[in-house]
Amino acid sequence: MTVDVFKTILREFYDEPLVDGVVARDIDIPLDTDMVLSVIGCRRAGKTTLLKQLVKQLVEEGVDKRQIVFVNFEDERIDRRKESFDELLLAHAELYSDIDAGDCWYFFDEVQEMPDWEKFVRRLHEHKSKHVVVTGSNARFLSREIASSLRGRTISYEVFPFSFREYVQYAGFDPSKQHTTKDKAMLRKLFDSFLHQGGFPETINQVPSVRNKILRSYLDVMMYRDLIERYAVRNHEALKAFIVKRLANIGKEFSVHKTYLELKSAGFEVSKDFLYAANDWCEEIYLLFSLRQYHESTVKQQTRIRKNYAIDNGLVGNTSFRASEDIGRFLENAVFLDLRRNGKEVFFLKEGKECDFIVRINGKVELAIQVCKSIMDSDTRIREIEGLIQGVKRTGAAKAVIITLDEEDIFEEQGVVVHVQPALKWFLQKEK
Repeated sequence: MTVDVFKTILREFYDEPLVDGVVARDIDIPLDTDMVLSVIGCRRAGKTTLLKQLVKQLVEEGVDKRQIVFVNFEDERIDRRKESFDELLLAHAELYSDIDAGDCWYFFDEVQEMPDWEKFVRRLHEHKSKHVVVTGSNARFLSREIASSLRGRTISYEVFPFSFREYVQYAGFDPSKQHTTKDKAMLRKLFDSFLHQGGFPETINQVPSVRNKILRSYLDVMMYRDLIERYAVRNHEALKAFIVKRLANIGKEFSVHKTYLELKSAGFEVSKDFLYAANDWCEEIYLLFSLRQYHESTVKQQTRIRKNYAIDNGLVGNTSFRASEDIGRFLENAVFLDLRRNGKEVFFLKEGKECDFIVRINGKVELAIQVCKSIMDSDTRIREIEGLIQGVKRTGAAKAVIITLDEEDIFEEQGVVVHVQPALKWFLQKEK
């Protein structure tokens, strides 16, 4: 019966119109490669839509849509057993016997739902088609499992919720229009919304009550489906408390040991080993991120205190009232996500003074960045500049930047040229 189910799923895909009118993501995925393409990221970030955009690109380039095998393995009609893969190939062959499997493109969405998926993808790639694209919502699914299983045959691409450029385009506004007072006012309004509401596509333009329900449902699915079910977690309350505590403290230093002591004092029955594991799990599903301190020694990077960030400001604000009051930390979280989204290797520096971000590209430190709401206050200005100067001198960064909400300036301090940029302008730049 599974063959018939796949025939139905494939017919539905072929009858479905090509995606149209959706925002083109700022992700360059090459289709002219013989490598398996892996698209990873958190749930609801837009991976499925991105795959359908790639399908549209292929069809527009002349590929017969019947040569494209597109299956979302979260479909409840599909049996979760390894034999289903071969039944999928049989279903396509029976539908279109004139099409050679070697000429087909295979798009497998959320393929980690299937047992032994990596063995099948490797076999498919080795013996039938070089055109295989897979997505998943679990970082271990790709960074560890697929890397070893496919033995160097894959290239991975991360998908995050919308960047501000994508957010502006989704709102129907041209991000290059920054000339008139009306344009600037519209961009400022959009940026304020983006900063507080985040970039999950389905939440944009929703009324607050609906948006909050959507965000709560996202967190519930990540917690119960991606964490509790996948890792057989029994201590649900401790896991939830750990996640909420981290979401409430974006942009701040954290340690598992300190969090363990806080939860124990609050009456939770929890072990430190459980919290270390929970920390790894939350990063594997792209819910939370821990930023390492900069040091030439990789060992010292791993052992030092880290800073805490989250996948989306909307998710943070919906979970923590305290965090939503702090615009500076929302701004810092958004800058971190933008750097990660653009594939930058990011650290922070704290050796006396603190520098928010040290950005390394191809092994060389290119940027030292401070993020704050404003540097108009003299004490804040001194603190931010001193941390930035230390970051430049300690790492040899090529450029020093302070990102604020509104201010723009350029000056020299202790032989270092400092660029103060308004956040809106910084986020709209293609090249940082």
